[in-house]
Amino acid sequence: MFGTLLHIIFNIIISIFIIYCCHSTWDYVKNTYTHKKTKDLVNTQITKYQQMIDEIQHGSNSTISISQPDIQNMDADLTKFMEEQ
Repeated sequence: MFGTLLHIIFNIIISIFIIYCCHSTWDYVKNTYTHKKTKDLVNTQITKYQQMIDEIQHGSNSTISISQPDIQNMDADLTKFMEEQ
């Protein structure tokens, strides 16, 4: 009885040791033979916003004009939609 319990505990300790060794080996191989990917999220977003601001400030000042009949049609469609709800 005591020998069986000792055998089970010994097997558990050996299994945990083997799993730890495999995990450590995997981490070593992963850190040694691969390149870490780094993303510069802050500066990427800053440059995107700077480009947007430059386009707005220095871009063309063309505005889209909507004709009066189109405005009335959109208003009628919106009113109809609101009445159906």
